[in-house]
Amino acid sequence: MKRLVILLAFSQVGATDCGNAVRDPGFDLWCGENMCAWKIERGDVAKVATWNKGDPGVELVGDDVAIEQLSPVDFHDGSCLEFDLIADVDTTAQVDLNIDVFGDGSVEHTERVPTSHWKPISFMLPIQGSFGGIRFELAKKGSGHAVLANIGAKIVDSCDGLDPIIPAPAPNGAVCDSAAGCKSGICGASGSLFAGQCQGCDGTTSCGTGMICGIGEPLSPVYSIPMECTSTTKELGDNCFWNQECASGICTKGACSTCKEDGTGCASGQMCAPDWYAGHTPYLCNPLTHAGAAGTPCASDDDCASALCAGAERMQCSDGRACSTAANCPFGGPGTDNGLQNGPCDTVGVQGGTCQ
Repeated sequence: MKRLVILLAFSQVGATDCGNAVRDPGFDLWCGENMCAWKIERGDVAKVATWNKGDPGVELVGDDVAIEQLSPVDFHDGSCLEFDLIADVDTTAQVDLNIDVFGDGSVEHTERVPTSHWKPISFMLPIQGSFGGIRFELAKKGSGHAVLANIGAKIVDSCDGLDPIIPAPAPNGAVCDSAAGCKSGICGASGSLFAGQCQGCDGTTSCGTGMICGIGEPLSPVYSIPMECTSTTKELGDNCFWNQECASGICTKGACSTCKEDGTGCASGQMCAPDWYAGHTPYLCNPLTHAGAAGTPCASDDDCASALCAGAERMQCSDGRACSTAANCPFGGPGTDNGLQNGPCDTVGVQGGTCQ
């Protein structure tokens, strides 16, 4: 069934707390000469004038161009989305809206943006079942002129009468309601810590030599941290679920550590305590006291008598996952203005450090 609707008037896109599914909901595509929220996936774009001098659009320049935005919208928000834009597209340009549920690179649905001259256009997009995250891609093929403006998406009440978009099986860490919905064939059991999330392994999985079913690395900010077959040599400060994941043999509150909260691993009179000023932190014996001799484990410079802890800088999100930029972190949460903004990626200490 067709989902294309040519509107007689411009769509009114509400505020983020009113159901918008993308950042920068259509009214301010540009921050200076750079796009505010949309990412250039391939090709080139240009900031150009539209029918309204105060409302510049994005021209897709070249024969193969695409821009994208990952949204954290999920089935809890709603199952029907309305995607709106205003388009100026030549007959020699092919512009498509691609819908990638879960944002894993598999496009489940495509809508053609019709040839038009500053026409408001809307696509109604019903999504079936449990889903978490959508990557919206606008892609152009051909040499013709194509300019887009006022791009937005929002949750609406109904997509009645339209065939639903059926998501492909989801990656590890994505939401699920059955094993069939996961690429791995494993959906966390009800009542478990990982309930309703696709997992790479479980208690029945046989991992390879030197591997264990433990904490893996999330592949996207819209996925949770999954269980996967992982190494048994994780460094101090790395994520863990079992003691066996860590080279130290000790996992304390989700981080590879040198001791347990009850003092196991510490000498008499020493206290086992958290090292970093963060929610996810390794536990060390008498941390932050400048007591560590050369060659002893450390997670920050303040652990060492030399005030020098050599190792990889640890940057992480508020949920403890490692990150290099805020784009790796889950949406919403501490330090954000709304649920469509990535949380911060903070430097918290040193991973796998040794006092010098």
